Amino acid sequence: MMTADEIAIGAKYGIAFTGKWVWAMKDYIDRAFMKLFDPNYLFEDYKNQGTAKPLENNELFDDDDKELQKTIGPIKERVKTIDPAEAGKLLSCNEEESDFHERFQILMRMHNDKEFEDAVVSHFRPEYI
Repeated sequence: MMTADEIAIGAKYGIAFTGKWVWAMKDYIDRAFMKLFDPNYLFEDYKNQGTAKPLENNELFDDDDKELQKTIGPIKERVKTIDPAEAGKLLSCNEEESDFHERFQILMRMHNDKEFEDAVVSHFRPEYI
């Protein structure tokens, strides 16, 4: 939930987090969702070919910005092997932290790995609790 001051509140896996990073992540997710309604992201060369060639693998959360892709790739690799205690600490950051990409990838891994999820939750200790 966005609070209109570039801070948001989120909850997942029985924990709640807040801060600028949550706002940035929600904005990122919302913009990706809106791509579902933009045919330019769903069809190859929509402007000239219309709906003739649907894209097979629409990566909604991969930004078109090539520089950002250079940043996200290593983050995804790092999160594959991140220690749950470190992941819990990253999610427990203060409300002024704005970088969300690594935290977003941690939440994605938690979604797919129950053992990792449980371990991260056990290390989640934000200062605002």
